[in-house]
Amino acid sequence: MASRPGPTSTQGATMKCGTLDIESIQATLNSRRIGQRIEFKAETSSTNDEAWLYADEDAFDGLVVFAEAQTAGRGRRGRIWQSHRGASLLLSIGISGQKHSIAGDWLSIIAAIAVHETISKFSDTRPTIKWPNDVLVCGRKISGVLVESRQSQSETRNHVVGIGINCLQHQGHFDGPLANSATSLELLSHRPIDRSAVAIHLLHALDQRLAHPETLNQESLRSDWLSKADALGARVTLEHNSQQHTGTIIDLDPTAALVLQLDEGGIRAFNAADTSLVSTEYGS
Repeated sequence: MASRPGPTSTQGATMKCGTLDIESIQATLNSRRIGQRIEFKAETSSTNDEAWLYADEDAFDGLVVFAEAQTAGRGRRGRIWQSHRGASLLLSIGISGQKHSIAGDWLSIIAAIAVHETISKFSDTRPTIKWPNDVLVCGRKISGVLVESRQSQSETRNHVVGIGINCLQHQGHFDGPLANSATSLELLSHRPIDRSAVAIHLLHALDQRLAHPETLNQESLRSDWLSKADALGARVTLEHNSQQHTGTIIDLDPTAALVLQLDEGGIRAFNAADTSLVSTEYGS
């Protein structure tokens, strides 16, 4: 997709729309943890794959890998993440278990909150978080988060947080089922969209929470997630271990599981790693 011409103003600075300006991101970010090292790839299989290549290096923690295009981008449970070259914000962040360790489930929640805040900043509508890690606007997907975890050589647990945000796509760029289920910042805002500004805002939101995660209050995080999620009171059908379960969402528990009052009776928590959301119904 061609870059959209014309300048936009972000906190008094003028940037080119459509061009991911790594130097500007590095100069503006002023981070304490996230973005201390930034790598850029014109094309890669996936930014998550690229980030894992640095897992045994000291600079892995807080590493950010950007790409203009992915040939094998992926979402949760083996799904494919589709993106047109230069149209999305595609990035992955390395989190070392040796420094301020935090569980992968909570990383997913933190990332979804940061994405929600970023979409709110750059669009003219209010997004919602769809459990566990998608961000929607008016029922259409604009962003997804994929957290992967692996044991390191030192027996600590490392994580890579992959994030994709649709930025410059027009409606014609969404093919097949995506035509009725996806959207972009370009379609939602009356202002020009600058992907570099979007990246800076997102990384800053992540850095605010992850620079000192030992100070994070999990109850506060849970409440923040719930306030941004279109979840409580919704009737959903989930698929867990090849079986479907239907019930009403009543809570998100501290391990990032969705808690349902099941139609057949009883209350059960479903972990995000092994569960997919099949359908959602909202009350009148």
